[in-house]
Amino acid sequence: MDYFASAPRFSSLSLPDLLKARDQFHPHLMHKANVVGTAVGRYLIRKADPYPTRGDSPARRPRKRKPPRTLENAEVRDYSWPCVLVFVSEWVEEGHFAGQGEFSPSDYVPKTIFLEDGGSVPVCVVKAPLVETAPPPLDPADLKFPETGLSGGYPVFTQVQGATHVASIGCLVTDGHTIYALTNRHVAGRPGERLFTTVGGKQVPVGRTSDKQLGRLAFEKVYETWPGRQMYVNADVGLVELDDQTRWSPSVYGLGPLGPLADLSVYNLTLNLIGCPVRAYGCASGRLSGQIAAFFYRYKAVGGFEYVADFLIGSRTDEPLVTRPGDSGTLWVVETDDVKWDRMPIAVQWGGAVFATDTARLPFALATNLSTVCRELEVDLFRSRALAAFEYWGAVGHYTIGAFACEQVVSAKLRTLLIANQKRISFKPADIDTSVDDVHVPGFVPLADVPDKVWKKAFDQQDAPYGRKGPENPNHYADLDFKPTGGQSLDQLTPNAAPLKAQTWRDYYHSVGWNQVSQRGLLPFRVWQIYKQMRGFVANRDLPSFVAAAGILAHYVGDACQPLHGSYLDDGDPFRHPDGSPSATMLGHGKGYGNGVHIAYEDDMLDAHVGELLDRLPGLLGDHHNMALLQGDQNAGFATLELMRRTRAHINPRDLVEAYGRLVLAGKKHQAPEALWHDFGDATLAVIADGCHTLAMLWDSAWQQGDGDLIPASDLIEFSQTTLKGIYEPTTFLPSKALGQIDSQL
Repeated sequence: MDYFASAPRFSSLSLPDLLKARDQFHPHLMHKANVVGTAVGRYLIRKADPYPTRGDSPARRPRKRKPPRTLENAEVRDYSWPCVLVFVSEWVEEGHFAGQGEFSPSDYVPKTIFLEDGGSVPVCVVKAPLVETAPPPLDPADLKFPETGLSGGYPVFTQVQGATHVASIGCLVTDGHTIYALTNRHVAGRPGERLFTTVGGKQVPVGRTSDKQLGRLAFEKVYETWPGRQMYVNADVGLVELDDQTRWSPSVYGLGPLGPLADLSVYNLTLNLIGCPVRAYGCASGRLSGQIAAFFYRYKAVGGFEYVADFLIGSRTDEPLVTRPGDSGTLWVVETDDVKWDRMPIAVQWGGAVFATDTARLPFALATNLSTVCRELEVDLFRSRALAAFEYWGAVGHYTIGAFACEQVVSAKLRTLLIANQKRISFKPADIDTSVDDVHVPGFVPLADVPDKVWKKAFDQQDAPYGRKGPENPNHYADLDFKPTGGQSLDQLTPNAAPLKAQTWRDYYHSVGWNQVSQRGLLPFRVWQIYKQMRGFVANRDLPSFVAAAGILAHYVGDACQPLHGSYLDDGDPFRHPDGSPSATMLGHGKGYGNGVHIAYEDDMLDAHVGELLDRLPGLLGDHHNMALLQGDQNAGFATLELMRRTRAHINPRDLVEAYGRLVLAGKKHQAPEALWHDFGDATLAVIADGCHTLAMLWDSAWQQGDGDLIPASDLIEFSQTTLKGIYEPTTFLPSKALGQIDSQL
C-alpha cells in the first residue's frame, strides 16, 4: 500500500475546475484522432453496469471488456463524477494505440487530466459520431395553430433570397418601453426586415426585426473569472418589435404562464443542473421534454477560436429528443412540481446536434442561457398580462366540459347557481380559447382544473399548502380493459353497480401484480366519493362547498370521457416494442409502441382544433342532458364507469395507438394533430358531449337527493375566489386516497 498517495476527490470538483481542465488540455484533445467535440458535465455510466455496493472499489471489481460507451447506453447517476466529456467518432480499444496498432500512442485520450496546480479531472469518452446529413426542410403548410391568440411557441417566417426561413417565437421581452418577440437572429435577419406568423392557416404580420441582436459573445466576457481563452459563446438571438403587442399573450403556447427567469451566472451556475428536467414547445416539433445533458458543448472551431453552446439538452427517456428544423428560437423552461421553480425560463434553443449510435439517431438541442440574453440586450422577461395561454389541452378540455355542463342541468334553481358560478367552475364558453385568464398557483384556479394545477403540485406547508402529490394521481384513470391470462378485466368484473367494490378492485390488481399505489387507478371511486360529499353539502345548505365539489367533479368526469384514461393502452401498447415488434413481457409505462400518443391526442390534437371544438359542440348538446337521474352514491361511480365504456366504444384506444404509432415509424410525428383529428375528431366531439351530459346529470342527481330545490333563491349567488380557494386548498377537502384507503370515503 502506498501510504503517501492521495485519492483524487473528483466529487468535489466544480464547474470552473472542469473548464480550467478543458481549457488547458483542449488543443491536445482536438488534435487526437476521432475526437469530434467536448463538453463538461457528469460522468456517463453504462446502464448495464451494476450500482456499486458499500466498500466496493475498482481493485475488487472484475475487469472485463465493455461495449463502447454511447449516449444511448449510458446515463448520469447520482454518484457520477464531474468530468470533461470527450465525444469521438470511433471507439478504439487501448491495445490499438501501442506498438503496431493502427493509431499513434499520442492519439489515446487519457482517463484523467492533470492540472498545473496539482489537481486532476476525470475524462469521460463517449462514442458519438456526428450525423452530417441535414434533415428535410420544414414545410410551413404542416404548421397548424389556433385561430385566436398569439404567443411564444408560434412560428415566425421570413423570406430570404426566395426561400422561406422558419423559427419559433420563444417568449416576450421588454426594455420598459417596447415589447418584443424573442427568436433566433439567423431567421430574424437584419434590422427592419418584415416577419410573419400563421394564424388559422394564414400568414399575418408580426412586426419588424429590431436592432437589438446577439451573435457570438466572448466566453470570458459572459462568464467573467471563468477560464475560456479563445472561445465564443453562440447566442444567435434576435428581437422582433411587435406591430400590435395587445394581440400577444405573455405565456407560451403548450406550456402556459411562465415563472420567473432562471437567473444563472458564474455565481450560481453549477453542476447541480445536470439532469435538470426541462420542457419546451417548438413550432415544428410541438411539445418537447428533455433534460440538461452537459454545459459548454464545443461544436466547431474557426480561425483558432472555439464555439460553444451554453446548454446541450437531450432526452430524459429511452426515446430520442425529436427536435426538428423550425424549433430554433424555442424557449426551454424548468419542469418540476415545486411551484417556486416550475416553468422558470432557462434557455433559448438556436440549433441542434445529431449523434449516431448503432441503432438510432439522437438529436440534442443547443441552447443559450436566457439570463445572458436578457443581460446583454438590456431587456426583461415579459410574463404578466390579464390573458395567458392554457398549459395543455387537458385544461381546455376540462374547462370546456365544466362550462357547457352548467347549461345542461334540468333544475332551474341549480342552473341559476351554476351559471352564477360558471366563471368559478370554468369560463364563459365564449372566453375559452388558447388565451384565457392566467390560471396557475398560488392564485385562484378555476375549479375544473384544480386536480391537475393545484393538487398534483408538491406539498410545502409554507409555499404551497395545497399540494397532494402522490395518491391524487390514480384518481384520474382506471385500466378497465386489461384482461390477464385466464382472468377477467375490471370491465368484466363490474357488469352493474353492485359489484363495484374497492375490495374487488384490490383483489384484481393484486392478481395481475399491480401493487404500487400509482398502478391502481380508481377513477369511478373518486367520483363516488365526490358525489357523496356533494349530496351532503346540498342537504346541509353549504352551497360554497357544493360549488367547489361540483366544479372539481368536472375534472374527473372529463377524464372519464377521454378514451386513454380507461385503458392500459393509455400511452402506447406495452406488449410491443417501439418498432412494432412484439414484447414477451409488459414494458414499462410509456416504453411501448406508439408511446407519446397520450399527449399527441389529448393535448396537441385539440390544441390545434379548439376553435372547431367550441363551434361544433353546442350543436351536439341540446338544451338539457336528457339522462335519467340516479339514486345512491355507488350508482354515481358506476355511471362514471359506463361513461368510460361508451367512450372506448366510440374511440378504441388500440386504434389511437396504431394510428399514432404508424406516424412515428414513418417519421411524421409532427403531422399527428391533423392526422388524428381527421380520423378521430368527430368521435372526440361525441365523447366530450357525452361527458357534458353525464356531469350535468350527476349534478342534478346530487341536487335532487339533497332537496336543493327547497333552498331560497336568494342563496343562489356567485361565490368569491377567496372563498372557493379557501375550500379547495386544505387537504381535508375531498381528500385524495389510494385504493387501499378509499373505503372510509364511500
